[in-house]
Amino acid sequence: MQLHDSEIHLWHVDQAGFSLQEIEQRCLSWLNDQELQRYNRYYFDRHRKQLLASRLLTRCVLSRYAPHIAPPDWRFVSNDYGKPAIDAAQHAISLYFNLSHSGEKLVLAVTAAEFIGVDIESSIKRRRVARIADRFFSKQEVQNLLALPQAQRQSRFYELWTLKEAYIKACGLGLAIPLRQFSYTFPALDKLTIQFDSARIDDARRWQFWQIDAGTDYRMALAIKNEAGKRISDISSRQMSGLDDCKMCDTRIIRST
Repeated sequence: MQLHDSEIHLWHVDQAGFSLQEIEQRCLSWLNDQELQRYNRYYFDRHRKQLLASRLLTRCVLSRYAPHIAPPDWRFVSNDYGKPAIDAAQHAISLYFNLSHSGEKLVLAVTAAEFIGVDIESSIKRRRVARIADRFFSKQEVQNLLALPQAQRQSRFYELWTLKEAYIKACGLGLAIPLRQFSYTFPALDKLTIQFDSARIDDARRWQFWQIDAGTDYRMALAIKNEAGKRISDISSRQMSGLDDCKMCDTRIIRST
């Protein structure tokens, strides 16, 4: 696989299409001791399946870009906030990734830029939208959310939540960044913007954001920080249809900066 500086590749898996047994046979042996302990602590098979599917997706996809490294041989490091990256001692080229999962879906974003974040959320679960937004969102976001008709608030809540998660994941700091320190607005049907308050020193001009169609019952957002003036001009998507097979699929961008 070739990956240009101007590209992001999205890899999708629907874990409902795989059995736990076939994934176990393929990659259970890839887990290190800590991961295996975590795997064995899970009570439900769906959690075991999700852990294995995430390892299978990440390792097999990365080996498509670096075929000299077999999927079981990848080594990773994590920063102080838990964001994983390829061990630089193992692989010298610019190759970065971020993974998200929710419900039955997993998505892996791969790019040549370090600060990448993706988030997918199942949007069918009813939430106490006003209460959660008041706790985590900026005042402007709360006002704009509650100004919507009741029937639209649930969808907008998940749109905002995935955008916020994508940003903090891209930064690599997780919830160490208070979610109310930055705000999203939607000035047009296909546009979104971000603003930072004085407590969050950042520059919106250095970021690109996208909301991407992930199906009726999911919301997905993607964030990347552009270094040295580089910008992303192409996002492509692939669906893993088997343990070794994949096919191109459409990327429908709903909104972007």
